[in-house]
This record gives sequence, C-alpha cells and structure tokens, in this order.
Amino acid sequence: MLIRVGCLTLDMLTDLFEQGSASRVRLSAELDVHLDTCEACRELVAAYARAIDDSGDAVDLEGTAYARTVSSVMPTAAAVIGTGDLIASRYMLERQVGEGGMGVVWAARDTFHDREVALKILKEASPELAGRSMREARAATYVGHPALLEVLDVVPASAPGGAPILVMPLLSGRSLGALLRERGKLAWRDMVTIMLPVLDGMHAAHTRGVIHRDLKPENVFLAEEGGAQLTMVLDFGLSKLLSPDGTDASADKLTRTGAVLGTPHYMAPEQLFGDSSVDARADVWAIGAIAYECLSGAQPVPGKSYAQIVKNAAKGSITDLHTLCPDVPASLSLSIMSMLTAEREGRPPLDLALAEWSALLA
Repeated sequence: MLIRVGCLTLDMLTDLFEQGSASRVRLSAELDVHLDTCEACRELVAAYARAIDDSGDAVDLEGTAYARTVSSVMPTAAAVIGTGDLIASRYMLERQVGEGGMGVVWAARDTFHDREVALKILKEASPELAGRSMREARAATYVGHPALLEVLDVVPASAPGGAPILVMPLLSGRSLGALLRERGKLAWRDMVTIMLPVLDGMHAAHTRGVIHRDLKPENVFLAEEGGAQLTMVLDFGLSKLLSPDGTDASADKLTRTGAVLGTPHYMAPEQLFGDSSVDARADVWAIGAIAYECLSGAQPVPGKSYAQIVKNAAKGSITDLHTLCPDVPASLSLSIMSMLTAEREGRPPLDLALAEWSALLA
C-alpha cells in the first residue's frame, strides 16, 4: 500500500471530524489533495466514520485492523525521459500532453504503424500501482465498446517491481470536468447527449462483469474527431472484474474490506465506507452524480474534504434535482435521483436509464 508524507494521525482525524475545531479548516485544505491519492488515509477516515456512535463520540481505534503498512516505492522512467526518446524500440516521444499526481501522458509516434499514440507512464512504481496499470489494460479491451478507451499495447516494466507503460489512442479534445469548469453547468439536452455513450458503454461493461469504480467528470473525455464530438470513458485503473457468480475475479485482489477506492464526490455510499462487495450499482450512483452536477452545477454530496463528504453521505440527504433545476424534464430528474438512492437495491439498471434518456431526445 502506498503511503505518502503527511498521512493522518488519530489526533488529526479527531480534528477533521470535530465540529468547531480551530485547526479543522487548515487540516482540510492541506489534506484534501493527499486524501485523493492516499488509499490508506481514505481507509482510515472511513474506519473512523464507521466507529462514531450516535452521540458523535469517536470509538478508540488504537489496535484495530486499520493499521497501515508501507510498500516500496521507486521512481520510474517518467523521471528521466524526454522528447525524442525511443520507448521499447518503437514509440518515439514527441511532447508531454498531460500530467497528474500519479503519472504523465506523452504524445508519441508509433514507428511501426506510423501513427500517433498516447503513452501513460507512472511517476512511481509499486506492486499496487503496477497492478492498477494492468487492470486498466485488461478492462476496456475486454469489453470492446467504442465509448471505452482501449489500450493498444503494454510495454512491460523495465525493472522488477516497476510499472508497465500503457499505449492508447491519442485523443484531441477535453474532459467533461474541463467543460464544467468553463460553463458551470449544462443544458439538459447537452448533458444527455454527452452522457448517453457513457450509459451505453458502462452497460456493456457491466454485462461483461467489469465495474469502473472511478467514474467522474475528469474520466469522461469529449474527443474531437472529424468535426464530431465523441464521448469516451477513460481510466479503468480501479476497475473490478466479477465472475458469473458475482465474486471478484480480478487477477490482483485490490478489493478488500475497509479499502476505499475512487474519487470521494462521485463514490457511492458503500464505496465511501469501504464495503468489499461494491458492484455495478456503484457506477450507477457515480453516473447519477455526474449528471446531477452537469445540470445543477453542484455535487450531490457536498464537502471540501474527504471527512466532510463521508459525514454528509452518512446523513443520506440530497437536495432534489427538480427543486434546483425546474426546467429539467421531471422524468430525467426522477431518473437521476433514483440513481443516487443511498440503498443500492433502489438504483435502476443502466439499460433502463439508457432507454429513458434516449427517449427524451427522440
């Protein structure tokens, strides 16, 4: 498990959850980014939230199973590569086109097929991160849907314990997250047009037993191709493959009780609280959360830090979308709100939502 400098202590957890704490705002601001990337601290926050009794007092967590372990982390090729370098004797690096907390994306020339591709290279390597790269490579290719970005090739790690490099089509465009930052919110017809391929692609994935578990606006890409806009679902690094009987069939057992994987604002309640039996209905919740934000400009479960989001999700109260957006068709608002039902048994299957949303554009 990857642990970074600045991980939470029990005292810091108390500050995060304690109303009126003088250091609460400061801690939230400093740790917000950290909690997005540190699975161990998200696990600890979820455990703490589960251990709070009805009076709001925290139960002592010392000596429980939520102690964290540290695995080795080492730099990868991302730290030393540059323009003009040749990867795997085939991919000529041309320019860096993106960078996140965990990795970089390079535009490259595939000299074998004479085409442009994108190379996703992790900044650090660990067994966990290498496993996530491999599950991303398998998942979208396994489903084979045009709205799911496929992985064209995998360059094996150059050293034992290193991270493989993923080769994907090079996309031109921007993420739905970037569009929302520019516009604030979208007209309902625009939202439906953008999200229908997501519904269709994820329905296909669920049919094959693949769960994404990290659907969010940044992972919905609006690609420009031949004057048309195509919606693509990216980043299956946290995906989960279920066997026909519903059990986890993933090669590496990333899922376990207490693990908290995903991006907090778009995580279903069962994900936030570390339920090991997360299934396709968590993706349904995430799609509902994305649609809700597209239409209202607000996230259904607010919070400036992971701890605040967990607390608000525990209350189970989401402002009705039709109240915020009375111009949105009532049937669409009702469909989205049903996706955001706290109890996953009440969430509709994606094929039903796909039919209802498609009918609105007919």
